[in-house]
Amino acid sequence: MRRIDLHTHSTASDGTFTPRELIKLARFYRLAGLALCDHDTVEGTDEFQKAGQEFDFLAISGVEISLEFLGITHLLGLNLGQTAGSLAVLSNLQKLRVDRNQKIFDKLRELEFELSWDRIAEISGGGQVGRPHFARAMVEKGYCHSPQEAFDRYLGKKGLAYVDKVRPRPAEAIRFLRQANFAPVIAHPVSINLASEKWPETLAEWKAAGLVGVEAYHPDHSPKATIFFRNLAKRFDLVVTAGSDFHGANKKVPLSWVKDHSPLGVSVLESLRAKLTSS
Repeated sequence: MRRIDLHTHSTASDGTFTPRELIKLARFYRLAGLALCDHDTVEGTDEFQKAGQEFDFLAISGVEISLEFLGITHLLGLNLGQTAGSLAVLSNLQKLRVDRNQKIFDKLRELEFELSWDRIAEISGGGQVGRPHFARAMVEKGYCHSPQEAFDRYLGKKGLAYVDKVRPRPAEAIRFLRQANFAPVIAHPVSINLASEKWPETLAEWKAAGLVGVEAYHPDHSPKATIFFRNLAKRFDLVVTAGSDFHGANKKVPLSWVKDHSPLGVSVLESLRAKLTSS
């Protein structure tokens, strides 16, 4: 069975491949389909959909939203209608990200780093600017030896130029994705700082808000974690999904990851659509 990857990133956020390049790479690995889920943006959607049509490839537009909840909590939204439109409800999230970037830039200037905003935007490839692009600019100027050093000293949560971002609560984000007819799927749940005995209550709450899936297959999940979340999804009648969380050079996980670690093919999309129409 050809596999489907429902979690990848492009230069529209913090990936290093353009949406079109992602499609070409997915075809090279003979994947059956790919979902583009950039952080808090759908700016790469049009290019992604056009490339999918050009190469006769199943291209699913989506988004990954950061949530205000324990630990690293992210929510995937999958546009199963295959339209090339954007989510109007994300405009406020994008504005908040722009405001955050300006605050980071101002803090770095206060620390006497002479950085060019134009160069940072250029490094982003024309997509949404994020902290990895600040880090690369700092390395270019010789302020840090590596992007990791830039994060450790300045851009990470304990860094001198760190600025937190405003995030929606899980139920709120799930509801507005459903209103836009996107399928909400909780991303890499192992990263959430939640005890195993708390998961049933939490998942029941999110399902009541409209959650339809759980990303049980992810590079950060051990086999034990995969089984735990797969069983939990079955208990609450939620769809199990798989994603590589591919970022290109920014994260050392290959786009071929699902071929070796997931049993899921295109039928998962029909399961997600069924949940959208039945709940």
